[in-house]
Amino acid sequence: MKSFVVAAAVGAVLFSCASMAAPGFLDAGPNLSDNGASGAWTSLYATRNPAGAEFAIAPNAKFRMGILSSFGLGTEVGPVDNFADEIDDLIDELDRDNISLSEGNALVERFNGILEPLSRDGYVKVHGGVQVPLFPMLYRSSFGVFTADANLSAQARLGFLDAPLTYNPVAEEVETASAAYVKAGQINEIAVGFSRPVWKPSAGQLIVGGNLRYLQAKLSKQVVALDSVEDDEDVEDILKDSYDANERKSSNVTLDVGAIFDFSKYRVGVTLANLTEPEFKYGAIGSNCGALSGSAQYNCYTAAFYSDRIALNETWTLERLATLEGAMFFGSGAGSLAASVDLNDVHDPVGDLNQNLKVALGYKTETNWLPDFRLGYRKNLAGTELSSASVGFTFFGSVHLDVACGLESTKIDGSSVPRTMAFNLGFEMSY
Repeated sequence: MKSFVVAAAVGAVLFSCASMAAPGFLDAGPNLSDNGASGAWTSLYATRNPAGAEFAIAPNAKFRMGILSSFGLGTEVGPVDNFADEIDDLIDELDRDNISLSEGNALVERFNGILEPLSRDGYVKVHGGVQVPLFPMLYRSSFGVFTADANLSAQARLGFLDAPLTYNPVAEEVETASAAYVKAGQINEIAVGFSRPVWKPSAGQLIVGGNLRYLQAKLSKQVVALDSVEDDEDVEDILKDSYDANERKSSNVTLDVGAIFDFSKYRVGVTLANLTEPEFKYGAIGSNCGALSGSAQYNCYTAAFYSDRIALNETWTLERLATLEGAMFFGSGAGSLAASVDLNDVHDPVGDLNQNLKVALGYKTETNWLPDFRLGYRKNLAGTELSSASVGFTFFGSVHLDVACGLESTKIDGSSVPRTMAFNLGFEMSY
């Protein structure tokens, strides 16, 4: 479980440095288990489809807000057994001296057989989100539902850049240009929105909505030569020390729009997000190395060495995303079967592709002694193509707990563990 402990520790560091809040890379609150199409589980449905604000607050309620509506953390590891442990072992061997010729050759044979798979498939990733206390806020008026939100999202990813391991018989050491590659992003968001019915035929109604979002992004990347890592440090230390290296801050504004056709027993909707496709820059690496000194200079030259494999200057675009959603209701509206699918793939801040398909089954018990519950399944149709199952509960109509577990596994310390894990916890109220 070491990789998950590493990711959780880095997640705590990321969020401890946060000031405000942003769009979640990890679906917030009950949206982790319920894809949102059934609505009304949470005020956070309004942060997915802007038209959903109409259903995120009860028809007879004037005001709804979160106390701490969501705090969540998720982890993901690549399909390489014992990835973090192998990197730690290599760091330890690079710090040794007085290595004999036979032992040196054995180390060369061992690590050169795994460096390429580590580079191709190995990574540790943490991502999560937290809502600013009291947000989102929803207010129902005669004109429609107004929303305000403030949240934070963060991601960090450690990958590996491989170069052959060699034995130096003069220094009696093993040497390599292999390096850790750390990318991280933190996004603070403030958003305002509006939703209202615009057409009410006899069979149902059409609701439209929009969100205007201000985004502040802090993006960073760093190449860390394994030769420069201190002998008492490991993968966890590399992530914690490097996630904010060369950080660059930039801001932009974007717009989401959505529509929902609501009928008595089913609902369909569409969301068009990030219409302006705002761009945010990473801090540059591998340049002006002569102005640096010590390990910073060494890492700078190492980054330049890998310029044919990684971008030294990079821009992240928050790409447009179209999502279709739908739900069927049963049990006088207490139960729902919902699904949603992204119609295109998009890159997250650390460069991974995402295109989600989600299915969820839920039931609102409408009693205080038995919690509402939901079961979910999701599949990334792009990138890693990972899938997960989730379960969520709402206690007393206010406290949400959702947990997701990956359906694919890898081995850590000889034990099979899920490649992905996530949880959300939150508390919100209506008035």
